[in-house]
Amino acid sequence: MVPGARVLNLRPAGGLVPSVGPVDWTQLDLLPDCLTVYWSGPDRGISDAVSARPGIRFLYWSDAEGDLDLRRTHLGTVRLDGVRLRSVRLPQGIETLLLFEPPDGLRVDAPSEGADLELRLFQHGARVEIPAGLRRTSKIWISVGGEFSAAALATLAELRDLRLTFDATPGVITEPARLSEHPHLHRLELGDAYGLDPASLPVLPQLRSLVLEGARRTTAVRLRGRFRGSPTAVSARRTKSESWLAEHLDNPFRDWVEESPAFGRAACAAYTRARRAIDAAPPDGLRAVEQALGDFVADLNAISEDIDTVYREHAWTVCTELAAGLIPVARVREWFDRDRRF
Repeated sequence: MVPGARVLNLRPAGGLVPSVGPVDWTQLDLLPDCLTVYWSGPDRGISDAVSARPGIRFLYWSDAEGDLDLRRTHLGTVRLDGVRLRSVRLPQGIETLLLFEPPDGLRVDAPSEGADLELRLFQHGARVEIPAGLRRTSKIWISVGGEFSAAALATLAELRDLRLTFDATPGVITEPARLSEHPHLHRLELGDAYGLDPASLPVLPQLRSLVLEGARRTTAVRLRGRFRGSPTAVSARRTKSESWLAEHLDNPFRDWVEESPAFGRAACAAYTRARRAIDAAPPDGLRAVEQALGDFVADLNAISEDIDTVYREHAWTVCTELAAGLIPVARVREWFDRDRRF
């Protein structure tokens, strides 16, 4: 451990803690400046260790399982994934909860039913289930595949700020009329909603901000016209022409092309090669999938000098999408962090 470290990767695969058996958590006392801890797998004492050290404010826990009790911690941000996770109890000071592919039936116990909590849900498919216990959550960011049903928001009684990001085509909201069930909705942001029908948005009396972050140019024009003269301000960025979309729409690195044509095209080509290799793999071809993911990371390493922190997170999201349903997220994360050079 490096004295003065503020970020500490304690995932067993990282080598700082044994993969099995007891963990000597007193070693954390050597790092009084530590703010962020990464962990994976069963609890093994991590909850108590974080609770005893109020300086730790961020906990990123992958492959979590069972019932987690973090009420005695001083965490402000918690990030979780794990197919065997059943429930999590959050501390009084919690501000942000990030859930990656949360399992069905997950329960979250948060102060005031999540009234002061920002919830971020990341799903690769279309199905979204808001965890039980967060009825009063007012701010939520949902990242999904190619479509999202507004019916999934039905349990949220005080929704005011909704950010919805699509990471696949067509980028469409189904049952959009059900957005009207949220009379307090004040801000709506839609990311890469290239399949949005402008006429499908219902009347939202309290809506004051509509943000399009990646949309068809024609959609932006129609929505600006619809809300002209109303209290709703419409903002549109990264609008695309029909010709541009015809060439790039199905590639998740399409926006990188706009930032840097040569770099973006190289990333798009890396994705296309990986996607084709995985699609061509036989049902029992796990090794072929692993090889395709390895080649994908190697291709990105070749352009690594242009990959900053934001791009790295995007690349990670794409990598998990490529592996979705084939390889566990925790295993993909291990490979990704081990092999990447960016």
